[in-house]
Amino acid sequence: MGRLIVVYGINEGRQVFTSPWGACHSGLMAKAYVLDKVDVDVAHGRTQPAIQRLSSLVAVHPHDLDLRHRLAAVHRMTGNAIEAGRWDYLSQGTEPAEISAFERAFPSAAQRLRALRWEGSADLAPTDHARTRLAELAAAAAAELPVGVPVAVPQRRPFLVSAAALVGGGAVLALAVLGVMTIVGWLT
Repeated sequence: MGRLIVVYGINEGRQVFTSPWGACHSGLMAKAYVLDKVDVDVAHGRTQPAIQRLSSLVAVHPHDLDLRHRLAAVHRMTGNAIEAGRWDYLSQGTEPAEISAFERAFPSAAQRLRALRWEGSADLAPTDHARTRLAELAAAAAAELPVGVPVAVPQRRPFLVSAAALVGGGAVLALAVLGVMTIVGWLT
């Protein structure tokens, strides 16, 4: 087992942690590493890579309101009020104009709930405001549906795992058939 070598340095007054592999193997360190890259992107005016990096972090950490707020701030820098309202929707100090823009872009409560990409129940939200807002949104989405149809907050599905297993199995099967055909060709 190899050793993890961490180099400490100073970059613009902040302590920087790097390793020979780019980011450390710890999830917390990887998150900090990506956030440092986001800070550099934003400082240099590169908003698109910052948005992509933050979107990836929000996908991995959907309950982290700070990440959502940072993503909203970058969208706010680009003038995208819809996305700023979307990603800051669960924060308490969100601008009403941004909330209105998000609600106009996603007119039904069910659409807004899906757009937030929240996973699990509202009880997983770290603040009372976010829990209340998610619960109200889920109730409004339930009211939009016909009676008897349950509303489920979107949760991560094992679809990608199943698809990857299917593709991997198909590749192994194709290679096995190719191997058998090659052996039969050698024997004849």
